[in-house]
Amino acid sequence: MMKYNHISKMMFSALVALMLSSCDDYLKETSPDLLIPEKVEEFQSVLNGEGYLKLLDDEGDFVHLMTDDVTVLTSYDSRNAMEEGEDIVALYLGKGAYTWAQDIEYYDVGYDDFYSKRYTNIMACNIIIENAETMKGERNQVASCVAQAYTLRALCYFYLVNLYGKPYNAATAATDMGVVLRLKSEIVRDQPARNTVKEVYDQINSDLDKALEYWKEAAVSRSKYLISERATQLLKSRVALFTGDWETAIEYGTKLSEGNYDLYNIGKIPSEELRMYDAQEDYIFLNINNNSEIIFAFGKPDYKSSRFMEFVRLMSGTMFGVSQTEEGDLLPLYEEGDQRYYAFFLQAVTDKGEYKDYRHAPYKHYSPKYCPQAMRTSEAVLNAAEAYVQKGSDADKNEAVKLLNLLRKNRFTPETYKELTLADFATTADLLQFVRDERRRELCFEEIHRWADLRRYGCPSLKHVFYASKNSSPEVYVLEQGDQNYTLELPKSELDYNTVIESANRRAILPQ
Repeated sequence: MMKYNHISKMMFSALVALMLSSCDDYLKETSPDLLIPEKVEEFQSVLNGEGYLKLLDDEGDFVHLMTDDVTVLTSYDSRNAMEEGEDIVALYLGKGAYTWAQDIEYYDVGYDDFYSKRYTNIMACNIIIENAETMKGERNQVASCVAQAYTLRALCYFYLVNLYGKPYNAATAATDMGVVLRLKSEIVRDQPARNTVKEVYDQINSDLDKALEYWKEAAVSRSKYLISERATQLLKSRVALFTGDWETAIEYGTKLSEGNYDLYNIGKIPSEELRMYDAQEDYIFLNINNNSEIIFAFGKPDYKSSRFMEFVRLMSGTMFGVSQTEEGDLLPLYEEGDQRYYAFFLQAVTDKGEYKDYRHAPYKHYSPKYCPQAMRTSEAVLNAAEAYVQKGSDADKNEAVKLLNLLRKNRFTPETYKELTLADFATTADLLQFVRDERRRELCFEEIHRWADLRRYGCPSLKHVFYASKNSSPEVYVLEQGDQNYTLELPKSELDYNTVIESANRRAILPQ
């Protein structure tokens, strides 16, 4: 058998394994090496099995560690009464990402997962897309399957280029290093060079536009676990925001505005009902049964599989936690009356009837019952709001303020909510910063939002303090403004096989 490249071989094995595990009449053998489905329901099964992102939360949790939303916390509570716990292995595993190491994979052997699994997803999508015109079944079912595949492929390439490619810059995107575009399902042994950032974004937009065409004749599904036309529109607005296409960001951001974006009003929920009292969920924000703004829920509900995000559990000891003690940290950004402070983060547990404050762990999706990731209409509000600010006229900025008010009215308690006006912002820059802070508050610990946003904000300087244990000396690491380490290196498995692919050339960041 020919020697396939690492990614293609892995994708081939996964797909064939999926196919062979199905019922006897599921597949038709068309060659000695590959089994191909022919009915739309069979292609949909391939897409559901390998095209959808199953463990994104676990595969990509290291990305959160690189942002300013995470820090290392030593053992404490508000009364300094927490019993000191043992240091955990997740600190060492996550140190590479947290300190922006030259070789993150040295610390984390699972580093390969995010990259390789996205190409697995992409291969499954390619199979669907290649068979769009020959797929047997009702036309509306075929159109739905193909629209999902185009959207999922676009989403995967968006993730890949925002981690392993250079940050988008319109002036240099045509030559900047992106990621490899694989648009066919054939098994090959080539050693491809990277496509440029512009080529990747052009492909993403092309896929989304084709998906939107297919959605026009597609069957409508009510399942939030399947990609929908609304999810495609949201992704279209996100991509436009990242490429500075303000008009398109507004156009597709506002397509979801029916019913005031179906925003979930947590402002009217008493704070006590949003608190977590034990290790079982009393309230979960990302709950498709209650949260009307969720348009696509994805990822396997397996919260215990996370390698680094140990701070989602009730643990003491030195560990990664939500940034909360320094200027510029996440938690201080929440104002009084903002119910996201309670809905998004763990507040307390009980011990013999007494409340004990812990670390305000992120708790949007801490549940074995619900998916850990979601695309929500609130992002569309923020995409459009930022695009309006970027356009710059007073009329546009007023539209941005209206959108901010719409979101915030559903986040603050009625007695603390205050209507914003354009006069509240001395400059356009002040308004833009407010929108971006609102985005950080709203989308924290979902997908790869914060890291991707930091890249498009110009790769600002960040500082992380690392403690190996509670009593160890602090090690200070600094990611410089515009640092090359804002781009991740490809996994060794890819670099070892593909000897011509461009390296990210990350630098060694030493403690200060």
